[in-house]
Amino acid sequence: MAPSIVKNEIDTSAIVSPQDWQRAKPVLTVAADLEQKDRTQLIEMHFPYEPALRGELLSMLEAHDRIKRALGPEGVAEFSLSGTRPSAAASTTSSEQLVHIGETYGPYRVVQMVGEGGMGCVYLAEDMRLGRHVALKSLSGRWLGSPEARKRLLREARTAAALTHPNIATLYDVLEAPEYLLLVMEYVEGRTAAAAAAEGRMPLGQAVRLTIQICQALIYAHDRGIIHCDLKPSNVQVSPDGTAKVLDFGLAHAKYDRYEADSNSPPSRGPLVGTPPYMPPERLLTGVLTVGGDVYSLGATLFEMVTGRRPFEEADFATLTSAIIGTAAPTVSSIVPESPACLDKVVARALEKYPNRRYQSARELCTDLQEVLRELDPETVEVPTPAIGRSVRLSSRSLLAAIVVLVTFVGLSMAGFLASTFYGSPLRLTGLDGESPIWWPIWGLRSLVLPLAQIGLALLALGVGTQLWRAAFAFTSLQRWYQRMVARAHKPVARLRSIRVATLASTLLAAQIVAWGLFWWRFRELVFSYHNFFLHSGTIAALAHENSGEHRLYVRVLSLLLLAFGLSWYRLLKLKRQTRQPTGAATLWAGIVMMMLMFCCMVMPYRLFFQSSGERVSYQSQLCYLVGQKGTEAQLFCPQQAPPWTRLVSLTDPALKRSGTTERIFSATSGN
Repeated sequence: MAPSIVKNEIDTSAIVSPQDWQRAKPVLTVAADLEQKDRTQLIEMHFPYEPALRGELLSMLEAHDRIKRALGPEGVAEFSLSGTRPSAAASTTSSEQLVHIGETYGPYRVVQMVGEGGMGCVYLAEDMRLGRHVALKSLSGRWLGSPEARKRLLREARTAAALTHPNIATLYDVLEAPEYLLLVMEYVEGRTAAAAAAEGRMPLGQAVRLTIQICQALIYAHDRGIIHCDLKPSNVQVSPDGTAKVLDFGLAHAKYDRYEADSNSPPSRGPLVGTPPYMPPERLLTGVLTVGGDVYSLGATLFEMVTGRRPFEEADFATLTSAIIGTAAPTVSSIVPESPACLDKVVARALEKYPNRRYQSARELCTDLQEVLRELDPETVEVPTPAIGRSVRLSSRSLLAAIVVLVTFVGLSMAGFLASTFYGSPLRLTGLDGESPIWWPIWGLRSLVLPLAQIGLALLALGVGTQLWRAAFAFTSLQRWYQRMVARAHKPVARLRSIRVATLASTLLAAQIVAWGLFWWRFRELVFSYHNFFLHSGTIAALAHENSGEHRLYVRVLSLLLLAFGLSWYRLLKLKRQTRQPTGAATLWAGIVMMMLMFCCMVMPYRLFFQSSGERVSYQSQLCYLVGQKGTEAQLFCPQQAPPWTRLVSLTDPALKRSGTTERIFSATSGN
């Protein structure tokens, strides 16, 4: 199935591969202007033996038609124009005719023109009251011709003026007159990120630092319910000291929103807000405005800063919209070979076509970008944020640290309780040796040493393997082989990613049950032995000291199963949060119960396997072990007698002969 809209979501189960897209572009350019019958014949003629590709291309053209009908001829022309790069020498515009250098508008005297953007020209002006420089933006275009448009702009301007953040250019004032409409903004020296990217790609570290600052601006605005709507390199001003300032927050909404609030016939779809090369697929298809759209636009901005080109550079409107909807952007490393794999991953997720698989907030993206920056520069210092943010994070971290300490203590106590109870109850030591609960965290910690060591070694091996894999990409031939493999596996992987979370959860639970069954079958003799020990019946031969290797293997396998399924459930829950799809409460709780059962079965036999010591004694000429005592009473464990193996005797009983030698109480268990 080709990309389409289903309940305002994008189905990306079929994405056109880069190779197919290069063949399809010239055909789409011609087919976009044909009638349905003619375009179908044209595509069938060029791709006679590729029905899947034909279907995808036709679906792209249908989506393009819907976008074109929604925009109208003027809208298509305007959007096509907004997708082009600004030229170095800006042409004369209507705004230039309204604003003249040297003249005064309100208290502001125009000094010189400093730039031109999609919404009008920008001038450097002097605030004659306060003696400071400001940026004066003269808005132009037919969209300002109606009183409703001006009202929308003033409403958005009032909202934007409330934003006060180090990485957002402050809007000071709006000057309104019949012949002009001027925005008075903070003047930021430097140049736009678009101008920098036009001269060539930025150093990776610099681009990531700028993107982190833009992320912080988005976090601040999104937390206050404000979406930028048109984030792109030309709306990011970079000062000489490397500070990023985001311009025009929310103003694009006023420009492109052609629908009045009091309209008697609401539109079937929302307005197209933004610049096409930086617009997410769902905005092109439905006009929906979300924080995820800003995240996508920021991903496209980051891509352009680090590569010097846009993710999609198709020239005409038909192929541009089709590329955004139905093809994957190239990886950063395919253009910048020295780019690390982690940056590829972050950019790919930010540019994810399926909205629910994209970063759900700028805060998530900022966190991952900090990790990328640390890999690019291990000695880097985290990009500073306002003092209020630091204090909030500090208190949050303190609370998180306290919760971690509490959960760790409770977990160790629970593990120690299980290990002590499972060991002491069959030996009838409860109330006899009087072991204090204070020892539970200690026994719990000791019971987790071996499992944690196995998990640590597994994670270390995984980390080493990951680093070796990255190091192998220094070889160009391996890079090309990997890219070919990724291209071939793209569609199967896309189909796997389209599987619903509930289905994945059921499959994971089934795999966990199968693994649990195989584990019990492999260690059935050991399981039956400590089951018999607990019930005082049957044989306990598998608990013998000579089977200590089997005991360690039991703990190691169970700890690795816990690691594997723990990570799997974590990834599944993370995917559930990102996609907001249901998993089924019964399935989720069943998985949690299975994880808890594995944990209990891992720590319960610890003392039985490794810490079951007692004094070797002889009672009535039979080998026994003194495992506990209180006053003049002693608890004996006699593994060579018929069950039950415990007996309570007096320390003064002449039949009791003590050796003073301590050893494992299962040393003489063979044959039982």
